[in-house]
Amino acid sequence: MTKKHEIDLDIYSKLPRLLTKPMEMALGPGGDLYPVFEAVTQDDRLRLDIRSRSFNVYYQGGSLLRVSGLKPPWTMEFDEKYFKGGTLKVPSPPQKCMGASDSRAWVHAFPDLIAGMEDWWTRNDKDELAHSQAIAAANSAKDGLPRGDYLVLDLEFQWAHRRFDIVVAKRRPTEEDPTGWIEPDFVFVEVKSKYGACSGKSGLGVHARDYRDIRMARAGERVQEIKLEYQDVVAQKQRLGPLNKSLPFKHFSETEPLLLIVLVDLDPGAASLRKSLAEVRAVSDDLHNDGRIQSMRLFSSDYFMTEGKLVSIQQCAPTLGI
Repeated sequence: MTKKHEIDLDIYSKLPRLLTKPMEMALGPGGDLYPVFEAVTQDDRLRLDIRSRSFNVYYQGGSLLRVSGLKPPWTMEFDEKYFKGGTLKVPSPPQKCMGASDSRAWVHAFPDLIAGMEDWWTRNDKDELAHSQAIAAANSAKDGLPRGDYLVLDLEFQWAHRRFDIVVAKRRPTEEDPTGWIEPDFVFVEVKSKYGACSGKSGLGVHARDYRDIRMARAGERVQEIKLEYQDVVAQKQRLGPLNKSLPFKHFSETEPLLLIVLVDLDPGAASLRKSLAEVRAVSDDLHNDGRIQSMRLFSSDYFMTEGKLVSIQQCAPTLGI
């Protein structure tokens, strides 16, 4: 398997996140996949996110169902790891969607699949996954414009082995657009809810360097490609319904994307975070302190994201003795 440092970021390519036209149509009313889509829209615990020629249905940040394929019959699968080590029996809905009845079989299996996931989590940590989906639920545009300053567009971003938990649009109000949603900023978000996860091979310093790599690749052209990819995701989600059609989004702003480090139930002043935040500060300094790396503190009792909860790394660092 190719390692991160072996990838030439100037020529790296991947399939864009986008459903094929047949799959998009199958998710619409009367389509073979509509029972799944309808179940997601009627259950606030579930979330649908678009992948390359596929989509995932998430529950508590875990993949409840993955549907893939260029054309029907669609492949339908569940991560059976959630039943390993437990006593519950794995449901066996059809692996291929030949029609709406197969989608309904999966919807009927959702409660048993969720029970298996919940049972697995009694023996294994949910980590940041559950927090990420909770943040997404609190900062959505399902029923209209977002109530706050951020709109979650996607979970589990991956590009050239560079990974972030969430992709977000940040409102950018102007005199011409007081809503701020016509040309919002593009934001990579990394969520941390355990002190130990802030360091090491998936620590804050690693994510900051990944962010720098993406920004600098091909003199910034790769960032523009990612923005264009997500503009298509927004358009497809608006056609399907997860994003309300009243959202006036046209395209992302021309400003550099942000990296937002979200600390959930963690104290930014904790001594155990000093080294990790020093690594982030070093990356920020390398990017000439342009203020595009920021942090936010949230609590599991309040996942609502507002600009008032932001603090730049430059502001945060002195309080940490860095």
